[in-house]
Amino acid sequence: MKRLPLLVCLALFSSMLGVGAVQAHSADTFTVVIKQSGLMPGSSQITYNDSVVWHNTDGRENITHRIVFDFDGDGLFNGTDDWDSGELVADCNTTTNENETGATNESDCNVTFMVWFNGTWGIGEYNYEDRLSDGTVLNGTIVVVEDVHIENSTAPDIGSTFGTFEDRKNSDEGPVEEEDNQAQRMLLLIGVGSGIGAAGLLVLLLVRRS
Repeated sequence: MKRLPLLVCLALFSSMLGVGAVQAHSADTFTVVIKQSGLMPGSSQITYNDSVVWHNTDGRENITHRIVFDFDGDGLFNGTDDWDSGELVADCNTTTNENETGATNESDCNVTFMVWFNGTWGIGEYNYEDRLSDGTVLNGTIVVVEDVHIENSTAPDIGSTFGTFEDRKNSDEGPVEEEDNQAQRMLLLIGVGSGIGAAGLLVLLLVRRS
């Protein structure tokens, strides 16, 4: 019976470990709005495995934006890992995107541009440019930080020890040991009493024979 409280404690301890499982970061998407006044925000901090979407809202006539990043540092934006959004417009239905025949070329019309910071584009600082069709260049920064897993603060650390089990063990063993001692004393008294009784009977028999 003294093992039952210990087993209950172990079961509760296992359930606590289950609750304390690591909580990983879920991927998010952050938006950088391209306005006439500039990039909003101009600098962003995200977590590895997040993505960033640039959305052009600058509706000025004949003005387009181009998000570029020179990953290999060669001064061009045609590398495998470079960014080049192409021309971003505010509305694909405006006349500024019509070809010579007057029909809108939807395949070449983009309002947004997305980069997923996973794999090649990992942890680090990315200083990119927003190049406008009028020659203006705006600078922006994306800072990607490590995805740090957060453990449930209520969970015990691995390898932790607790006095509760020992205390309960000691408290359980105390009465049991005391009962054992009492039983031993009782048996000893019975044995002594039996010996005395036997000796008395022996003496009584000898007296009667004599």
